[in-house]
Amino acid sequence: MRTHALVLGLIVAGAALAACTAPPSPPEQSPAPPLPAAAEAPPAPSPKVSADMAAHVSPVPAFMGLGEHFNIRIRSVGDMRHDVELTWAMGQKSGQGVLMYRGAPGVPHRGPIALDGTLDTAEGAKPIRVEIVTEPCTDEADRPHPQRVTVTLEGETTLHGCGDLAVY
Repeated sequence: MRTHALVLGLIVAGAALAACTAPPSPPEQSPAPPLPAAAEAPPAPSPKVSADMAAHVSPVPAFMGLGEHFNIRIRSVGDMRHDVELTWAMGQKSGQGVLMYRGAPGVPHRGPIALDGTLDTAEGAKPIRVEIVTEPCTDEADRPHPQRVTVTLEGETTLHGCGDLAVY
């Protein structure tokens, strides 16, 4: 009987020891609230110009052109205004100024894109007109360009060349 009591004591002691070293049971939790429905991703921006932007977006975001002894750079600055840099007469003359696009807002242009403004030169401010036509053009180095450009500057010979119009 004594052995039996000893074995029973060992079993009880082992169970007590096992209860002390066993990992604690997780506390009772209330059920988790349901997950919200997956939010839809916002729509991707449209590549088209919205109606409220049409009156402020020029068809000439940027343009680089060149021809015999001249080059021109145009960059839109908003509200149909453009900065312009022109170098001509084999680099002997240059000027900077502002051009305005005067086409109908939001109406696709037909024919040449016309920009009018003033160019500040060493001889003073001069009226300038730039016309850009989308038609194939090959420059003097036989490189193709998608646009033709004509620059008319008061008191100077009209300049003709090729160029590249940035698109939205």
